[in-house]
Amino acid sequence: MSFPRVSVAVVAIAALLAAGCGSSDEEQSGPPKLRVATIGVSGAAAMVLGVSKGIFTEAGLDVQVVPAEAPAVIPSVVGGQAEIGFLNAPAVLLARSNGVPVTAISSTSSNPADPAQNFIQLQVAADSPIRTPKELEGKTIAVDTLYQLPDVSIRNALQASGVDVAKVKFTELPFASMADALKSGKVDATNPAEPFVALGLAGGARNLLSDSVGQTTTMPQSVFLSSAKYVSSNRATIDKFRTALTKACEYAQAHPDELRAVLPTYTKVPAALAGTIRLPVYTTTADAAGWQKWADILTQQKIAKKPIELDGAYLR
Repeated sequence: MSFPRVSVAVVAIAALLAAGCGSSDEEQSGPPKLRVATIGVSGAAAMVLGVSKGIFTEAGLDVQVVPAEAPAVIPSVVGGQAEIGFLNAPAVLLARSNGVPVTAISSTSSNPADPAQNFIQLQVAADSPIRTPKELEGKTIAVDTLYQLPDVSIRNALQASGVDVAKVKFTELPFASMADALKSGKVDATNPAEPFVALGLAGGARNLLSDSVGQTTTMPQSVFLSSAKYVSSNRATIDKFRTALTKACEYAQAHPDELRAVLPTYTKVPAALAGTIRLPVYTTTADAAGWQKWADILTQQKIAKKPIELDGAYLR
């Protein structure tokens, strides 16, 4: 299979325009200001909660959560509109394989041990005749952004379930539009992340396959990233962010009710559903083998044109 690289080309252009953007630690006065481009999904909740609890302020940082759509996160970071972005591990690796100078500064979530509890699920309509993953061959699945999570993870899960992924059509559709598209029959299946999994179930969908099938629990999922240039010039600030994020993840894991309460403040999940959605494991721990597994998946699926070099892809 060969895939279009339009979005990657846009990112690369933005990277070229970004030369000289950003200030170093030495040039700033007062607490460093960090704009964090963040998509409205549950994976970012630990960071958002940490901001509201003052954890990042205590670390000497002025963090602003900036709403963003997934395709815009990397362009905003390399273009200087945000210092940090929230996305996922495969997106960072794929960008780097196409020459875009970004670095994952920290993981922020991993998969739960039980795939049924994973916060990303492939869904079909309640009355759909599709009962097994194999029956998705010849069908259309809606994903939020091609060649990032959840797209990459569901391709891997389908392959691990014996599906010929080359026979499945994938189309881009925002998470917020998936439930309606499934109801109307525009697509045969959707692949939402929480809180949209819960919204889909509330609207009559049913879960067919967890995205975590075929993965390990040590593989990084959601990550925070920055431009290589910003990391190089502002390593002290990045280290403060990493330390605060670890505390925020630990706090989130210990206080799930508080974490669920913050979800409606930056996502479209109603407060009534916030208490029931599946949550990832909030952690900044991810091993080298997990990063290598993602690199292998991207190469095996021919999403990446060549083997991915992991040196510099993420901070250890």
